[in-house]
Amino acid sequence: MMKYGIGLLVALCILVIGYFIGATEHKNMFSNVKWTDVGTLLVTFFGFSFGFFTYFQWLSSKRKEDAYFAAKKYVASIDEIEEHLHELLFQYNHICPVPGLQVESKGISVKRIEHLNNVWSHLYQARRDLYKSHRELEFWSVKLTNVFSEDYEAMNKLLDNVSVVSSALNNQLFHFIESHMENMDSVIRHKKQFDELYNGILQITQKRVQCGFKAIFRFGQ
Repeated sequence: MMKYGIGLLVALCILVIGYFIGATEHKNMFSNVKWTDVGTLLVTFFGFSFGFFTYFQWLSSKRKEDAYFAAKKYVASIDEIEEHLHELLFQYNHICPVPGLQVESKGISVKRIEHLNNVWSHLYQARRDLYKSHRELEFWSVKLTNVFSEDYEAMNKLLDNVSVVSSALNNQLFHFIESHMENMDSVIRHKKQFDELYNGILQITQKRVQCGFKAIFRFGQ
């Protein structure tokens, strides 16, 4: 948009210069004109032109800042998802049966399951935030590079699978507590599936740290 403003400013300058050049052929038309008035007119014109140019320069800078903020918001959404996934893993590691690890009391396990449901609600909202921040990138002329665009799609598929596995695992854990560990094999199987999905997402989210901010985004003009 700034280039159109500069183009308009140049056109105005050319118009004024052309006007004064043409006016030299009709000197008598300006015999009663005071040069102080002409000077004032020129100062006003160039003042307006400078303000016009400054405005478009500010507007371009503001758009760049907004685009950068949109990109940061996208990264922050991924950070939040990673944090909630880590909390799920932490709770699962304490409640799921593992050889050599003492099984927690029923009261503590029930509280962990309640906390897991809360964490999952936060994870769901974080996914919504990621979707919205990804959608806003296009509005600000920001695009993900090819590699990270593919990672975005892959991460969403993995998160869909996490949703299914976590729901099943939570149900299995509830029955595990109530049935005195009769369904231990099912709990262990679903926990293993969750671990695999978690590790897959972690590889994707950690790539942004390794590659850096500039490798993730392409900013338009």
